[in-house]
Amino acid sequence: AGTPSTPTEPPTSPGGSAPAGAPLFDASRLHEARLDLDPGAWQALRDNYLDNQYYAANLSIDGVAVAQVGVRSRGEGSRSEEKPGLKVEFDKYVPAQEYYGYKSLVIDNLTTDASMLRERLSFLVFEAMGIASPRNAFARLTVNGEYWGLVSLVEPVSKPFLEARLGEKSGTLFDYEWVYPYTFAWLGPATVNYVPLPFQPETNEEKPDVADGLVAFVQAVNETSDASFVSAMGSRLDVDRFLTHVAVENALAEADGVVGDQGLNNFYLYEYGSKNRFVFIPWDKDNTFRSGTWDLYRNLERNVLTRRLTADPAKRQVYADAVVRAATSYVNPRWLTPQLETAYQQIRSAVQADT
Repeated sequence: AGTPSTPTEPPTSPGGSAPAGAPLFDASRLHEARLDLDPGAWQALRDNYLDNQYYAANLSIDGVAVAQVGVRSRGEGSRSEEKPGLKVEFDKYVPAQEYYGYKSLVIDNLTTDASMLRERLSFLVFEAMGIASPRNAFARLTVNGEYWGLVSLVEPVSKPFLEARLGEKSGTLFDYEWVYPYTFAWLGPATVNYVPLPFQPETNEEKPDVADGLVAFVQAVNETSDASFVSAMGSRLDVDRFLTHVAVENALAEADGVVGDQGLNNFYLYEYGSKNRFVFIPWDKDNTFRSGTWDLYRNLERNVLTRRLTADPAKRQVYADAVVRAATSYVNPRWLTPQLETAYQQIRSAVQADT
């Protein structure tokens, strides 16, 4: 993979810093990210951008350097040869190496959103509605001394996030990977029908029973009687929080979320340790604000979980009230336009220089 060049900044070690205070996710400033690696490796990464091959590199953000990290191309529809999205693994070549307490970092190339603002604004709304979301901050990316455009530094949903935002990290985190339109249908008891696809375990991967709680959850979603469905789901899921999550997606006019047009997508599912209880975590919100008119109950009938929950009049009202609260409090010119203007002014010159 080649030997990365030596950065000019000293390799300051931020590994012991608390993730909650990691300054690389400070959204109030435009950051400077610098990547140095063998030019041949950078060209190979671009030439083979559909592959997940790692290359050795040095990274510094705002002058705080970390050496010998692994970088690879990343993304689903956002993979690009011209402007690669990157995943950084800090411990790929140096065991136990961390950066501000994290083992990895997502550098989003922002190629699927011409405004480059949708995810920033969307996560602000999720947070305002009480849904824990990954932090993100804009940065100018320089590769081997050449400006490579505006990117977003996105907090990975991993153990530091879980501990800081959910209060524990011993449970199992699943990254939902879209492979076909799936809507929480029961696929039978075989674990292989659910894991590693579409639910990819990110923690506790080596446990033989890693998917038992997930399979039981999906079975309960499908086979619990109508009369006891809401109470049964309440023991496995914070139902009102989940309905609020879906409500925010529809308030944001998102076509690619939990009730997306192509089935489930763009979320993490976390099973709390020893509790058999789950929580949804939003991810990848660059497909929001698709229309000025959006059906209040869009796609709820397509998803087994949302269909059955909102068949209960009280829970249907919880959902509808959450959409109205999101729209009247946050997804409107009064609240959102100042957020948009602040972000726009922060990135405007960096975007204009982004070829």
